[in-house]
Amino acid sequence: MNIYALKRGRRLLPEMNKSKSKMLPLIMIVAAVALAGLVTLDYFRGNREYTKNDIAMGSVVSQKLTGKRAQKAAEEIINRISYIESNNLSMNVSTSDISRINDKSGTLVEVSDDTAAWLSTTLDVCRSSNYALDITVGALTKLWGIGSDTARVPAQSEIDNALKTVGAKNVYISGNKVRIPATQMLDLGAIGKGIACDEAKIIAEKQELERAIVSVGGSILLYGKGDFNVGIRDPSGDANEYMGIIKTKAACVSTSGNYEKVLTFKGKTYHHILSPVTGYPAESGLVSVTIVCDSGLLSDALSTASFVLGYESSLSLLEKYNAQAVYIFEDKSVAVTDGLKDSFSIKNSDYRLR
Repeated sequence: MNIYALKRGRRLLPEMNKSKSKMLPLIMIVAAVALAGLVTLDYFRGNREYTKNDIAMGSVVSQKLTGKRAQKAAEEIINRISYIESNNLSMNVSTSDISRINDKSGTLVEVSDDTAAWLSTTLDVCRSSNYALDITVGALTKLWGIGSDTARVPAQSEIDNALKTVGAKNVYISGNKVRIPATQMLDLGAIGKGIACDEAKIIAEKQELERAIVSVGGSILLYGKGDFNVGIRDPSGDANEYMGIIKTKAACVSTSGNYEKVLTFKGKTYHHILSPVTGYPAESGLVSVTIVCDSGLLSDALSTASFVLGYESSLSLLEKYNAQAVYIFEDKSVAVTDGLKDSFSIKNSDYRLR
């Protein structure tokens, strides 16, 4: 059985190396041994399989593609991911649409059609989750800085001031023009890597690939015919240890967990998934949520929203978007939505189904 390990791994940018740190644990395909038997032997004979590893969006981008134009597709995929990071999504690259919106908060900013569409879809998830997912937490995420070399625990007064800027319901979109209130900041960290998977899928289809596994930091695209076995990382174990396996057809898979980017201060550990209500790391009784659905953007967004909402409160949200999930609780119990009950199995006896 070929297993693609669903986990979170360390960012490779210089600032990540100084912290304990959607990266300490990230979704990525890990062992070459696990990948070796993905396709049948005749694909190797035809020299139609191509693997490539790069860095983009501050994360490892790992590709394993099968098809006559696999190498061309791999180059196109990494170029596209790098492009949308710099031109559309990053809040740290001054040329991107999101940075321009943030820099010109309070005024109407024209953005690309892609950015407008991605924002509209994500805002729909924000509303549907009762703003458990909120893309206007940029001021909060910068304040905490978890995952960077400036990470710290802010004073309550700082958190209170940052919370005043949070409110995705105040984002205005008309066509490809966007406006946010003055001092508000967008942060698309909860969806960027999922979007990258969606863009990789478009290229895989265009290049007529037979199979593709593309890992972009916290999200995986599984493309093509046949089954894929995805291992969910053991939140209590090492980066390459998994507690269970999902067997799935082509899909996008994303995980959010409180063991990802972290900050330890005075003996207490803080994770990076912030509650837009309290301004502190979300506490829902969960350590991990893995989402399986057809869309990378949605899998990414829903994993964050579900983690903040908690198990029972997130079920109706998943139903709306036809998504499935595996929830891991603090007591190492596991809940699985109906659509995955026949395809998920626990491999670590420390865990048990609820």
